[in-house]
Amino acid sequence: MSTRYNIMEFSKNLSPSEAKYKYLGLPKKIRAEFPPKDEIFQMKFKGKSYKMKINNKDSIMITQLYDAHQFQESDLIKIVKSDDANFSFSVSR
Repeated sequence: MSTRYNIMEFSKNLSPSEAKYKYLGLPKKIRAEFPPKDEIFQMKFKGKSYKMKINNKDSIMITQLYDAHQFQESDLIKIVKSDDANFSFSVSR
C-alpha cells in the first residue's frame, strides 16, 4: 500500500472578477507548482476528473467546473497537489 503525501496546498477567496469571468488567478509564488502554460493536467473536483491548463495570464479557466458548482465571489478555493502530481480542487463558502 502506497501512501500519498500532499506536497503543495494553495487556498484563496475568489475575487469578484474571477467569479464573473470564471477563472482562478495563480500568484507567482505558487505558479511553479503547476505544469507549463497550455500543458493539460488532471484535476479532481466533486468526484470527477477534469482536464485543465494554465493560460498565458497564469490563470486556470474554471468554466467547465460550473456544471458541478456555481462559484460566487469570496468562495474559498483550495487546490492540493499530491506527491504523484495529481491535483484536487475544493470549494467552500
